[in-house]
Amino acid sequence: MRSIQARLSTGLLFSLIVAFSAFWLLVSINIQFLAQEYIASRMAHDADTLLSAIEFDNDGNLTLDDLRVDLVYNQPFSGHYYVINTDAQTVSSRSLWDHPLKHIDVNTDGQLRTKQPGPEEQSLLVISRRYTKQGNQLMVSIAEDLNPINKNIIQFQYWLAALALGMLLLLVIFQAIILRRSLRPITSIHTELKSLEQGKLEKLSTDSPAELRPLINEVNHLLAVMEQRLRRSRDALSDLAHAIKKPLTVIEQQTNINDSSEAANSTILKQTDEIYQLSDRILKRARLAGHSHSGALFSFSDDLPALITTLEVMHHNKTVRLMTDIPADINCPIDRQDMLELLGNILDNAYKWAQHNIKLSVSNIDINFHICIEDDGPGADPDKINELSQRGVRLDEQIEGHGFGLAIAADMVNDYGGSISFQHSDELGGFRVDINLKCGSS
Repeated sequence: MRSIQARLSTGLLFSLIVAFSAFWLLVSINIQFLAQEYIASRMAHDADTLLSAIEFDNDGNLTLDDLRVDLVYNQPFSGHYYVINTDAQTVSSRSLWDHPLKHIDVNTDGQLRTKQPGPEEQSLLVISRRYTKQGNQLMVSIAEDLNPINKNIIQFQYWLAALALGMLLLLVIFQAIILRRSLRPITSIHTELKSLEQGKLEKLSTDSPAELRPLINEVNHLLAVMEQRLRRSRDALSDLAHAIKKPLTVIEQQTNINDSSEAANSTILKQTDEIYQLSDRILKRARLAGHSHSGALFSFSDDLPALITTLEVMHHNKTVRLMTDIPADINCPIDRQDMLELLGNILDNAYKWAQHNIKLSVSNIDINFHICIEDDGPGADPDKINELSQRGVRLDEQIEGHGFGLAIAADMVNDYGGSISFQHSDELGGFRVDINLKCGSS
């Protein structure tokens, strides 16, 4: 695909060529029209002068007072001619030198303007008009050579074309300069993207034209989302390393003892199974987020059923009923992958502790987006409930897990500028998680 500058330059150049061509054509047509109108008005004046110089005798014979006629009509092939026609006679100017003009019949009091060839390859503009004088009908035709004025008009058109071409070239140069200056912010963004790729920048500068600012804001938002996910991935790896440290230490100790008894082997197998279960559980938790494109928003109607199915598969050994209270028109302001991970961690914790029932409620009041998840499990110690957002904290070592789910959820909520709280569920009697987010936060 061609560059924006090339496309704009081509489009503007084409527009300028069309505009200047139309300008040249309109000026040429108008200058020719004005010249002919000026000549026609002068010829009409000469016709009136000729009419005043015409007299009729008692027999109806036409006589012309030559002293009242312009001398140019007496010079042979001067380019100025007249012909006067009556029913009985025809009088022509001496300048015609016996060259006839085409006879044109004009109605009474009418006027006709025509063009016809003249002597010496002249192009004549002829104005014919019928008059009545002293009771006699006559027709006066005045002709003038257009070649001199046409020559001047052609010369003018050449000069106008040269001037238009010079202005066109000048405008093309100015256009290239203006385009280059106008597109300089895009070049700056390209440079910043390279610096971003090299790790010299953390985000793009928002000091840019208004047309580019939404794109830059979206790129910066995407960078922030990717940074959050990268940090969560690093935290997940750290969590995994921390969680498997204990069983690996036990295996190492049993190996160093060189004890091959059944009890030692059982301990090693148990710790090995715990590592396997831990890795499998973290991988399953990662699958809760699914595969989605950054920027897509979570839909409770489309995405929640698949998440619930995954959780039921993970906890197939328990019979738990999930109740939902979600308005049909609710809009979630969170990225799809983030919400899948957030709900996946909290619901996974609820499935792990619940006896029979879990309830998921969602509401949107003013600018606050609220999520509430409750279960009918044993709940948590009120004195230690605030410690649950800390990584690795478990209030019951008998239940499978490693104390990272709620801490991950708390980190994600903080990333979105929201709040998360843990408390006792009055409705189901177990554990309750409340999440508040501001709509439109990112």
